[in-house]
Amino acid sequence: MRFFLLFAVLALTACAGQPQVTKRFDDWTGFAETITAEHEILRDGTAIMTARGVVIARDGQRTFGVLTRLRRVVPNGPIIMHMSSGTTRLDYRRHDRLLTQCIDRCRRTETGVIVMSEQAFRIASQTGLPLRIQGRRGRYAATVPATLFQEILGAI
Repeated sequence: MRFFLLFAVLALTACAGQPQVTKRFDDWTGFAETITAEHEILRDGTAIMTARGVVIARDGQRTFGVLTRLRRVVPNGPIIMHMSSGTTRLDYRRHDRLLTQCIDRCRRTETGVIVMSEQAFRIASQTGLPLRIQGRRGRYAATVPATLFQEILGAI
């Protein structure tokens, strides 16, 4: 009977899943971060792209954004030149170009963030954020789902 109870508790814990939104506070810097789980927004024969919604706050000020990770599955790493949504050029800032990112095979990766205003973030929570990515080694189209923005707004 005890074995069965232990097994049942472990099985239910495994089925619970990961939290959709994580909140962290850094005592040293004073930054409070609210971030979603990673969502895959693009997968084709040449690339995989994931996105995470993020809000960083300190001293009553908030910065809204979308963290991106573009992995190429073909030779040569991605080099993103710019991103746009419709005719609006987005404020994309590259963080790093990793030589290898060993998730689902090793791939060359570029990570960055799309910085957004609170108003644009709230609009995206209703419509999603369609992306047109222009890179030196390819062009991609993807959409960040509205649910990603809604999860963040619901948590702050």
